[in-house]
Amino acid sequence: MILTALPVATLPMPGGAQEMPPFASMPAPADFRPMPTRQVVRRVTARYAGRPIAIELVPPFPPERDMDVQLVYRVRLLTEGRDLLDIRLDARDGRFLEVAGHGQLQARRPAGQR
Repeated sequence: MILTALPVATLPMPGGAQEMPPFASMPAPADFRPMPTRQVVRRVTARYAGRPIAIELVPPFPPERDMDVQLVYRVRLLTEGRDLLDIRLDARDGRFLEVAGHGQLQARRPAGQR
């Protein structure tokens, strides 16, 4: 079987909107330093019981950008109940921006155990 590349059609952006530049080409402020990943892991596992299976830096969603978030850590956490949580933290200060997925309440550690 031979695979060939097909040409990709480019569609105009609706309403004269401009295309966003690729994430890698977006300039970061000179003073920006994301938290080390080990601190992100500690922060997430202090709040939720489970094991991080993936951590990546991603651009913020528009509402996060409106909160002056420049970069986001996206953490996928496998809980002890075998549920998958998708956790978003501000890469600068580690504040929790969003937690999505089933089993959040069961995985949440009591305040005294943190």
